Amino acid sequence: MPPPPSLAESPARPRPADTGRFWKGIAIALGAVMLLGGWLVYRSLSRVPAEVFTVVRSTATAAVYGTVKIQASVTREIRAQNTGYIKFADGIFSGVGSVGFIVKKDQVLATIADEATTRTLKQAQTELTASLDRQKLGPPSTQLLRTAQDNLDRLETLQRNSVPAAELERVRAEVKRLTSAVEAERVDLQRSVDVLTSNVAGLEEQLRKTEIRSPMDGIITTVNPADGDLVINNNVLFVVATRETYVEGQVNEEDVGEIKDGMRADVRLYSYSLREFTAKVSTVLPSTDPNSQRYTVVLYLDNPPENLRAGMTGEMNIIIARRENAVVIPGRALMIDQAFIVEDGVIKMRTLKTGYRGLETVEILAGINEGDQVVVSDQDTFRPGQRVRPVTVNSVKKTAGVAPRRE
Repeated sequence: MPPPPSLAESPARPRPADTGRFWKGIAIALGAVMLLGGWLVYRSLSRVPAEVFTVVRSTATAAVYGTVKIQASVTREIRAQNTGYIKFADGIFSGVGSVGFIVKKDQVLATIADEATTRTLKQAQTELTASLDRQKLGPPSTQLLRTAQDNLDRLETLQRNSVPAAELERVRAEVKRLTSAVEAERVDLQRSVDVLTSNVAGLEEQLRKTEIRSPMDGIITTVNPADGDLVINNNVLFVVATRETYVEGQVNEEDVGEIKDGMRADVRLYSYSLREFTAKVSTVLPSTDPNSQRYTVVLYLDNPPENLRAGMTGEMNIIIARRENAVVIPGRALMIDQAFIVEDGVIKMRTLKTGYRGLETVEILAGINEGDQVVVSDQDTFRPGQRVRPVTVNSVKKTAGVAPRRE
């Protein structure tokens, strides 16, 4: 049996003091790592967030900028054709109460009281009825003519039995006179009927004018008088517009020369902030608007919404040229000719050379490269050299409509 190993031959065991130092070193190292990580996280989270857009290439579109307003295709003013007190028809109310009310052609909107004409019409109708009755009875001299004609027939039968020739001639003259009288009376009766018929028709037409009717299918856009008001002949009482609409654009004089019929336009209506519309130029009016001193462009939407209403406003870009593979940024990122970019979490100022500008985007010719992060909001709260935490908010599409704007 071999002897037990000596103490010199036994393996060395760590002493308690050495083990404590080892684990203490591990704890210190872990604590340092945690402190460093926490400091880095704190440093990152403590930075002010900055909304940035990552610069992309897209199709830049040269366009003419303008404002737009939706107009009714046809608008008619309805005027009073006599003087009197107005009474609205059922469903029609004063002021804005009837704005938007749908009406049909020839629908009665109101009547204007005209008592004098009503009394005159009743009297004329009574006279016409009496005149027609007299005409049915015939001329007053008709019976005398018949008697004279019978007497002439009798004398002509008795002439061979010694009827005096003078007597016979006198009776013949009387028949002739009465015949003329009957014809004259018949003409007078017809003339009286015609005059009274015309008079009644004129008065009826005058009373019909007291009925205020819609000239077309459409929507009431204006109601001027209140129910019961005294209105004067030729006063504008109502305005009716068709439901069909078109886009009326306004552009500056320096831009109008670039616009041609048939050009495409991108339209943004404030009432539909989440929708995009396209339109085509129909025509450019030859003179400026007297109020705005700008030129009017008539356009028609390719994809109008169902509830498009006259009076809605917005903006437009009429496309006149395109440039492919252009660097574009959101227009809200630009501060005149400068912009903030974020490099390695630090705000830096860049001076830019711009190209086409539009409703949403700006083409950049120099100063920013594809992939750069440009600040798009709250620029007044940042300064060059400030450390920030970038938050990407890219929203520009691959085809960006932009328009030139003169500085």
